[in-house]
Amino acid sequence: MADRDLEPKPKRGIATRSQAKLLTLAAATVVVLYLCYLMVAPFIPPLVWAVTAAVVTHRFSQWVGRHVKTPDAKASVCVAVVAVVVLLPAVLVVTVGAQQVTKAIAGWSETQEKINAEIAKHPRLDEIWQNFDISEEAPQLIDRLRPGAVAVVSTPLYLLMQTLLTLFVLYFLYRDEALAIESLRSVLPLSERETDQLFERVDDTINATIFGTVTVAMVQGIMGGIMFGFLGIQGATLWALIMGLLAIIPYLGTFVIWGPTAAILALQGEWGKAAILVGWGAIAIGLIDNLLYPYLVGQRLRQHTVVSFVAILGGVTLFGATGVVLGPVVVTLAYFLLDLWRRRTEHGASAERA
Repeated sequence: MADRDLEPKPKRGIATRSQAKLLTLAAATVVVLYLCYLMVAPFIPPLVWAVTAAVVTHRFSQWVGRHVKTPDAKASVCVAVVAVVVLLPAVLVVTVGAQQVTKAIAGWSETQEKINAEIAKHPRLDEIWQNFDISEEAPQLIDRLRPGAVAVVSTPLYLLMQTLLTLFVLYFLYRDEALAIESLRSVLPLSERETDQLFERVDDTINATIFGTVTVAMVQGIMGGIMFGFLGIQGATLWALIMGLLAIIPYLGTFVIWGPTAAILALQGEWGKAAILVGWGAIAIGLIDNLLYPYLVGQRLRQHTVVSFVAILGGVTLFGATGVVLGPVVVTLAYFLLDLWRRRTEHGASAERA
């Protein structure tokens, strides 16, 4: 009884030694995690694209794993296939696009003269056109788009380094997939069931974003570029790339390009070409979104259209090109966490329960 009386008793309002140690540990954890974030921040783009590629090609990597003997062989085959399928078309598009940009810049004066001559025939349009100075508007537009396009327009050396880092990380994700998932599970403060739900939500979001949003945008851009080439519009490949990028953003889409182009064709007297372009844009390009997107995505992307719009556009603004994936993923995580709190505290239950 005497020994029990000698034991220290915690007093309300007074921090005990154990509590001080716990607070110190928590503060040290926050500081170390913040320092880790600062070190990882420059490598977020390659990490995001590597994880995205690993998630999207998961079934393919599992198939390869059943036909090769070692994890290293599996990783090598998968990375090689991803590099060929993704990088070669990207390099080709960028090369052709750069050539067409050069031609477009060289022929801009001639094009502007033709547009001015056609617009001069319509007094009201001429008045509006005279008040619109492209040389003043273009820099402002570039400033608005720069945060979302910084990873796209960076120097070739930067893009090369980011690509190599992506493939480097992707190799180890393929090779050590089971270890990576198990390690992540071990540090998440969630039950097994909740962790499975989180992984499923993130997997669905990434797949829906890539196979739905990005793939549909690529198809729309290609369809627009094909029609531009058929109509003899200069820089068809470049316009296809731009239309594909714009199609990723909800409520913008390819109309931003083919609409004004059709108007310019009409002003130039090319009524037939303008009508064909409008019909192709409104029917073929427009309907492909309604037909292909539900087939590719189904019920995987559980976000309202407005939420998806904010997630993609806000993600691109905040994270750059990786925001196309990170934006929807962050919104999915936010929804999952809020729903987790709601379910855990339902009917007055304690949030500590698993």
